[in-house]
Amino acid sequence: MSYLNTKSGRTFDFAAPYTEEGERCQRIPFPIAVNRKPVDSGNITHDCNPQVMTFDSNASAGTFAVKTQVQAGSILIVNNEHASNKQTVGGVECAANDSTVLMWTGKKYVRISEAPAAGVGG
Repeated sequence: MSYLNTKSGRTFDFAAPYTEEGERCQRIPFPIAVNRKPVDSGNITHDCNPQVMTFDSNASAGTFAVKTQVQAGSILIVNNEHASNKQTVGGVECAANDSTVLMWTGKKYVRISEAPAAGVGG
């Protein structure tokens, strides 16, 4: 499949690897980071890769279930800007005042990295 950027005139080619596993029709999100905000209902939708979820400095501690609409290997970056309230996202604890990188394995979310959030605690 090819994509033509009409402004730059550049073409991007995408190729799908051969596989007989999974559904016949695979949904592949366009690879661009998208920023999302948490909703009060305790649910998050992970529908792009990578996805950035930011909890601001006023966020209460909470537990968020994730409706996953991406393939295994997709990244969810959780920026928790609150000084002391941790968040639990997809069963993984995300520390206060920190950034946590989660990866969807196809079965669960796993933490693959932690680093101080930009402009926080430095």
